[in-house]
Formats: sequence, structure tokens, C-alpha cells
Amino acid sequence: MNLCESLPGMWNRDLKLKVLLISVTGCAAFALLIRHRIRLDFSSAGTALGTVGLLLPFAFSFEGRNLQQFSNLLTGFLCMVVFNLFLAILTYAGTPLNAPLTDSLLIQYDAALGIHLPSIVDWFQQHPTLNRTFHLIYSSVLPSTLLALIVLGLDSDVRRLREFVTHYMLAGLITTLIYFLMPAEAPAQAFGYGQTAAQLSFIEHFHALRAGQFPLVSMNNLEGLVTFPSFHTTWALLIAYSLRHYRRLFVPMLLLNVGVAISTVTTGWHYGIDVIGGLLVAALAVLITRISSRWLHADVAQPQIPSLRGTVPAVTE
Repeated sequence: MNLCESLPGMWNRDLKLKVLLISVTGCAAFALLIRHRIRLDFSSAGTALGTVGLLLPFAFSFEGRNLQQFSNLLTGFLCMVVFNLFLAILTYAGTPLNAPLTDSLLIQYDAALGIHLPSIVDWFQQHPTLNRTFHLIYSSVLPSTLLALIVLGLDSDVRRLREFVTHYMLAGLITTLIYFLMPAEAPAQAFGYGQTAAQLSFIEHFHALRAGQFPLVSMNNLEGLVTFPSFHTTWALLIAYSLRHYRRLFVPMLLLNVGVAISTVTTGWHYGIDVIGGLLVAALAVLITRISSRWLHADVAQPQIPSLRGTVPAVTE
């Protein structure tokens, strides 16, 4: 089965939307790189591009052989790989827009909520085992994402994986736009409490970009630059939400990813208000996708084989 025979089935409205979002993200990223005279180390993108080049033929092959679940799984994964590549470049390229820092405002919001971040971070540092646990939980979003991709991809209802990837992409763009309007140094710098090596690296990149002294972006040396809203929180909640139809997975994944949201504060990476912002971004991404769901998935027939969801009844969207 060749490319021409496989493409019509794959080139549905959902994939067209994802390609559009990827294209917009990539074009914006390179336009801002050019505007701010920042170069990209193209060789550092070799792993991501090589992964796409290696797996894309398999996606076409699975589609041509009528193995839509595997084709859907690979297509969703590859969309996330390319989107993440462009989104990472975009956050770096847009940081020199230099909107006013909002740390003082975020601290005020935390105070109104009764949150004093230095006290929280200090308490966890005095309890090393618990502190290490939450650092591990903070790092769990990537393996959790891979698990979600596999479970959703192998479900007979292909809408599950499609929606998860769309949620992620929309949330990433919304988060980045808010970050450009409301950048922040992050709590470790604002409060001056003990900083990890990663936090020090973030501060170095953040201020060098804003000062116009960061001439080269390399995919091998990136830091998460977004403070408000917390994309870690958004990401974690979208993972849990995507698995809501799987009784045996949902509760443990919900607990784990609620722990991720909490860990963004306990590890000192985010203000408390960042978590609330991340929750709202996740809700907005889900709402946008739900409104357009019927139109996006017009090509999807009812599942013809048993679902991985077992005895959990299907939920009417």
C-alpha cells in the first residue's frame, strides 16, 4: 500500500487541524527567531526529526492495511513530537518580547489565597523523603503521557487519542500566549530561596533572552520558561482527563497527576496561582475541543471491535 492510497483516510479534519496548529506554531517560532536575531541549532533537532522520518512510513503502512488503531497511535505521537519541537522554539523566540514581569502580581494573588511559597518549600526541604517523592512525581508527566498515548491509541474509539492530542496542542498554544503577555522570573528568583541547578539554569536563560544575549537555541539545552500558567499542571490534568473512561487506570492516574500539580508548588517551580491558571487552561482546551468534536470526527464510525475500556459504559459526548 503506497502513500497515495493511505493518505485519503488519514487526511481527515482532525489531522488537518493538527497540521494547521503545528504550522502556525512553527511559522510563529521562526518569525520571532528572525525578529530577535536568534539562531537555531538545526542539528540539535535531529532526534525529533529522525523519529518522525523513521515512524511516519509505518503510520502510512498501518493506515493502508486498515490497522487504524496503530496508525492513529503513531500519527498522534508524531504530531506531539513535531508540535513540542516548534513550541519549545516558540517559547524561547518569544521571550525577548519583554512584556513587564508579573511576579509581584502573582505573589499578591498567592497572599490572597493564603499561600506563602517560601514556607511551603522550606517545610518540604525539612522532610527529605517527602521532598524527593514529590520531585519524582513532578517528573512523571512524560511516562504518563506515553502510557496515555498507548492506551488511547489501542482503544477501538479513535476519538479518545485524537482529542487528547488536540487538548495538549491547544493548551500549549494558550499557555504560551499567556506567557508572552505575563512573563515571570518564577518564585525561586523572586523570593531568593535555595535554587536547584535546573532553576538556576532557567533564570540564566530567561534573563539572557530578555537582554538579547541568547544568540543560539539548541534543543539539547532547553529549560521550561513558562511560570504562569503552570503548563505542568495543565499537562497532568489533561492526562488524567484523557483516561476518565478507564476504570482501573483513572483513579491512580488522577491521584498521580493531582500530585504533579501539587509538586509544582512544593518543588518551588511555581506560584500557587500558577496551578489555578493551569487548571483553567486545561478546562478551556477541553471546552474548545468539545464544541468542535462532532465536526472534527465526522469520519469516525462507531467502534466495530471490543474496546479496551472493558465494562465501563461509553459516555455520550
